[in-house]
Amino acid sequence: MVFVTFENEKNLPLNELLLSFDEDGVKRKLPALHEKWKESRCFTRYAAFPMRNGLVEEGAPLDQWASETEWFVKDLEWLLGLEHFRFWSTLVHNQGAIEAIISFTQNAVPYYLIGVVRSSAKVFPLYSAAHRSTLQVICRMITQKESDRCWIGREFLGELLYKHFLVSIPLIFDLLPVYGRDNKAVLGLMLQTIFKLQPKYHQDLRVGLQYLQSTFKTIQQRIETDRIDGNAATSSALNDLAIYALDCCSCLSLLVELYPEVRPICVDLALEQSISNFYDNTIVLLYKNIFTMDNESPYLVHLNAARMELLAAFRGILNLQLETILEKPEASLLPADKFLCILTECLSDPIFVRDYQRHYPVERDLDILKQACQGVDSFKLDFVQNAYCSGENGLTNGHDDAEFPEDDESFGEAAGGIAEEVEPGPSAAPTQQELTPEQQIEANVRKVLDILPDLGDGYVRKILARYEDVEQAIAAVLEGNLPPDLAEADPSEPYIPPDKLDNFYMETGIERLNIYDGDEFDVLVHDKIKGVMKKGKGMPGQPKNLKELLDDKSHVQEMKDRYQEYSNVCDEYDDEYDDSYDAMAESESKTIRLSKQMRNALVDELDDEEDEEDDEAEEQSGSAANGGKKPLDFCENPEVLRQRAEERRRSKYQARGGGGPPAAGGGQNRDVVGKAKGQGQDKDVLANRKHKNENKSSRANHNRKQGATFKRNKGMIPR
Repeated sequence: MVFVTFENEKNLPLNELLLSFDEDGVKRKLPALHEKWKESRCFTRYAAFPMRNGLVEEGAPLDQWASETEWFVKDLEWLLGLEHFRFWSTLVHNQGAIEAIISFTQNAVPYYLIGVVRSSAKVFPLYSAAHRSTLQVICRMITQKESDRCWIGREFLGELLYKHFLVSIPLIFDLLPVYGRDNKAVLGLMLQTIFKLQPKYHQDLRVGLQYLQSTFKTIQQRIETDRIDGNAATSSALNDLAIYALDCCSCLSLLVELYPEVRPICVDLALEQSISNFYDNTIVLLYKNIFTMDNESPYLVHLNAARMELLAAFRGILNLQLETILEKPEASLLPADKFLCILTECLSDPIFVRDYQRHYPVERDLDILKQACQGVDSFKLDFVQNAYCSGENGLTNGHDDAEFPEDDESFGEAAGGIAEEVEPGPSAAPTQQELTPEQQIEANVRKVLDILPDLGDGYVRKILARYEDVEQAIAAVLEGNLPPDLAEADPSEPYIPPDKLDNFYMETGIERLNIYDGDEFDVLVHDKIKGVMKKGKGMPGQPKNLKELLDDKSHVQEMKDRYQEYSNVCDEYDDEYDDSYDAMAESESKTIRLSKQMRNALVDELDDEEDEEDDEAEEQSGSAANGGKKPLDFCENPEVLRQRAEERRRSKYQARGGGGPPAAGGGQNRDVVGKAKGQGQDKDVLANRKHKNENKSSRANHNRKQGATFKRNKGMIPR
C-alpha cells in the first residue's frame, strides 16, 4: 500500500484526476484510478447457511458459517470505509471484491424463505448485517457524486460498470428476489440509475428476458418428459422445480413493477403469451403432481405465490397499452387493438383466464377502452368481454376446479384448504384390472391412433400429456386448437423409448462414457455399421477355393437373362394407321395412255440421257485409274494417300539438295569421327561436327530444361 495525500483542489472527476506521491525520493504522478492504489486484501466469500428439511442445522457447520459470515461483513465494512479513489481502484483491479459481492447475491435467501432466517437467533443478526452491507456497497458503486471533491463522470462511470462487469443483468436478476420486497424504493431507484448510466444494459436485458422465457419452456418440458416416458418424478425433484418456478416468476414480476420501462421489451418478445401458457400448463401440472405425493406439502404454498406473481406480471405488461391509450387518446386505436389481441390470444389457456378475471376483472379495463377510444372494434370488444365473463364458469382445461384454492388471500392456509376441496379423479376409482401408468398411456395412444392413424406415437404422447383425456385430445387435433408448441411440432414424430442408461444416470449420477461413443463403428447407435464382419479367409460372398471359382457360372446366367430380353421382342401391329381405303385406291387407279408421237419423243430423251451417263462413267473410271477420288467414295484410297505423301517427301528433299529421303537405317549418316589426329580432317567432317554441336540440345539428355518447362506448363509438376 502506497501512502498518498488525496488532493483535489480543482474538484476534478476521478477519471481526470492525477495524484502525486514520492517514490524513492522521486516525485511522480499517476491517475487516481490506477492499479497502484488498489488494496491487496483477500475478501471472504459468502456461503449459504446449512439447512436440513427446511430448518437451520445446528452444530459445527453453523459455527463455521457464522465465523465466515463475520469476516465477510468485516471485509465489506472495510471496503466501504476506503477513500473514493482507493475504493474504485480496488473494485476495478482486485477481482476478489466484486466476487465477494456476487457470492452473497447468489447464495442469499429470497423473500419467500426469509422465515427460515428469522427462526434462528444465531443466523438472523449475521445475515441481516451481510444483507445490509452488500446493498450499501452496490449503492456506492452506482453513486456518481459523493461530494464536491469525490465524484466521477457519468459516461465514464457507465462504461466502467459495463466494461469491468461490476454490474450485470444476472446480478440484477439475483438482487430482485433478495431485496425486491423489503427495499422496493431503493431497488427501483437503483435500476433507474443503472439503465440511465449505461443504455447498453437494455440490449442485455432483452437477452435476459429471452432466457427467462426459455426457462418457462424448460420447466414445462421437464415435467412433460417425465410423464411421457412413464417415469414418476421424485418428491425432491418436484419441490426443486416449484422453488425454481417461483424464483423465475417473482423475478419477472418485480422487474416489471420496479422498472416499468421493461414492458415494451416484454411486448416485443410476446412474454404475456408465455406467461399464460406457463400458468395454464406447467403450474397446474406441477401443482397436481406435488399434491398427489403430499397434499400438505409446503411447496403448494410456493406454487400459489408463483401464480400470483405471474398474474401481477401479466397485469403490469398489459397496463402499458392502457397507459398509452390514456396518455394519447388521439392515437389510441393501435394500442387498443393490441390490448384486445393479447386478451384474445390468452383464451386458449382457460385456467389462466378464469384466475385473471377473478383477480383483475376486465370489465373495468374495457370500460376505459370504450370511453378513451371511440374507434375500437365493438365486435372484438364484445367478444373479449363475453369470453372472460363466461370463463369463470364455462372454461375448463380438463382439470378440476379444486386443483387451486378459491381463496387466494391467505397462502399460509392454502395447503390445508386444498386437501379438503380436492376430490379424487377418475383414476382413483378401483377397476377390475389395474394398469400401470405406462400401460394406461399406451392404451390411450392406441385409441387416438385408431381415429387418427397418420399421427406419430411420440406426437400423440405429447398431446395426451397436455390434455390428459383422449376425447379432448382428439377434438383439439380435429379443430386445430392445439397450443403453439404442439402446433409447431412434427405430427409424424415417432416415440423413442427412454434409454435405461439415462434412467440409471438420473438415479445414481453415474454415466457410461467412452471415447468411441457415436462413431461409425458403434453398434449401439448405428443399425448398419461400416466395414465387413469377416469369418475365416477371404471376403464374404467370394469363392473359398479355386474349384468354387471355376464352378461359378454367374456370368452365364447374366448373359442368359440378357438374351431372354431380346427374345421377348415381337412385331406388333400398329393399329393407329387406317388402311381401310388402300385397296379401293389401288383398284380405282387409271392407266395413262400416250400417243405414238409422245412415245417416240420419250424414247429419244431416254437415249440421250443414256449417252450422257456413259460419258460420265468413262470420265470417272479414268480419274479413278489416275488415283482421283470418286464422287461416291466414302473416303479416299489409303494407297493413293501414301503415294501422295511419298511424292511430297521426295520433292522436299530434292529441293534441299539432299537427293532423296534419309535411309531406313536411321537417317542421314554424318561422319564426325574423321581421320586420326594429326592427319587432317575433311571439310564434310568439320561441317558435321559443327552441325552436331549446334543441334545437340534437341536430342539425347541435353534438353532437360525445355522438357521440365513443358511438364510444368501442363500441370505435371507442382509449382
